[in-house]
Amino acid sequence: MKQSEKICSILSIFLLSLALLMTCIDVCSFRTGFYKAEYAKNDTSSYTGMSQEDNLKATMTLLDYLKDKRSDIVVTAKVNGMEREVFNERETLHMVDVKKLYQSAILVRNLCALAGALLFGYLLIRKHPVREILQAGFQKGNLLIGGIVLFIAIWALADFNAFWTNFHLFFFDNDLWLLDPRTSIMINLFPGSFFFDLVIQIILSYLGSLILIGLFTYWPSRRHA
Repeated sequence: MKQSEKICSILSIFLLSLALLMTCIDVCSFRTGFYKAEYAKNDTSSYTGMSQEDNLKATMTLLDYLKDKRSDIVVTAKVNGMEREVFNERETLHMVDVKKLYQSAILVRNLCALAGALLFGYLLIRKHPVREILQAGFQKGNLLIGGIVLFIAIWALADFNAFWTNFHLFFFDNDLWLLDPRTSIMINLFPGSFFFDLVIQIILSYLGSLILIGLFTYWPSRRHA
């Protein structure tokens, strides 16, 4: 493989690996089963004042909003025995920012996947086997992203509050994400422990995917005499 083709391979794997990471974030963040398990684990109903069913209904409203399946997050439920709108104005404004961030992330993910696939396809056209392309780009192409993910994992495990605060300071230009648990159902639906579990699940899913790809890439292929 020529040097220019090796560079294409590294860039291809880097872009596809970044797309994979963002796909893991997307998939893990929208698994209904994860929310159900977390609500049971954290006894969320005792903090929100809503039933488990209404907790999930409110959550699905947020997820559908992020996916652009609805235009607002207006949803009513019984809160401490009284029928009312679940989310207040501050939470609604914050979700506008969250939706913009999510939609931008999906756009970047799709562009990375497309660009990485085009480079990968170019190398296939040049008659390079799939494993050769992966081997040429796997280690260096994943080095930066893998390092970032490892750093995040260590930071999150050491001091999740600091990590989560800095995440919001980096991605949001206002303080709408600072919600009062005395008045905000949203923060009681998704406390710090919820996001800690989510971040760890994302990291494990991504690293597990890389391990599987690595096994395919470097596992000796059978040779027939």
